[in-house]
Amino acid sequence: MPRTTHRGRRGRPALTVRAPVPVLACAVALAAGGLAAGCSGGPSKVGHAGPAPSGATASAARAGTAPQTTPTNQTPTLPDWLAGAVANQGVELDPSWDKTMTVITDSVVLGARSYLPARVRGWKVQFQGFPALTLPAANTELRAANRPVGSVVVLALGYNSNWQRNRQMYDFFAKQFDKNADRLIDTVKALGVKKIVWVNLRHATLANSPNGPTTVKEVDEYSWYFPYVNERLNELVKRHPDVALANWEAVSNRPGLTYDYIHLNPLGSNLMSEVIKASAGILNTPVPGL
Repeated sequence: MPRTTHRGRRGRPALTVRAPVPVLACAVALAAGGLAAGCSGGPSKVGHAGPAPSGATASAARAGTAPQTTPTNQTPTLPDWLAGAVANQGVELDPSWDKTMTVITDSVVLGARSYLPARVRGWKVQFQGFPALTLPAANTELRAANRPVGSVVVLALGYNSNWQRNRQMYDFFAKQFDKNADRLIDTVKALGVKKIVWVNLRHATLANSPNGPTTVKEVDEYSWYFPYVNERLNELVKRHPDVALANWEAVSNRPGLTYDYIHLNPLGSNLMSEVIKASAGILNTPVPGL
């Protein structure tokens, strides 16, 4: 039977990341029990997402806590080094909203948690997530906590999902991904978000990643399904035009941004922060080195 890749993990710490912890290479950090790349892969059964929000949560959404559904077609003018950073602008940022941002992410954008807050002065930024976070797990954690989210929610998820090589059973896994993504969007809307930004995945190659046998192995083992995820995110913003799509794939196709094939170094963290800002509608600031 063809192999199914699933990069989630069973045990997990609390969802909220309370203090910066250095993100290390997978083998070292996992051995130490720290925040690391969710890099372990292998065969796994397909996970099942929880039910869609219901009861009080669904009522909150119907009562008007969900974001406005009128997207803007205006893409902001961006500097050359951010060209293509916004694939879908979504709802226009309203200056009257509270300047609060919740970032829900796996290990990739956790790498920017010491950089993004410094680049959105005047905003309160909270990171929630852990390595190998899946869409169903994020949805379950958010619903269980039942705490309000920021005016802007950034969803940086998708690396840890189920697919088969060569598009085998693609329709099955695509339908599962879409269902889990829709449920997650429904949940954050019910929790009070006004603008959602989803960050797509890097197209990791040997050319834009550091040299070494580990990179060769990781690119071969994982990067083949990243375009599948981005395909689904392109379809997601057609179903949800109010959701902004941050095009990390377009901006990150260059070397020097990661310490492995996907995880951010300081330059990549600053650039990722600016991609998120552009998609959220926040004025960009220069990144030294670009």
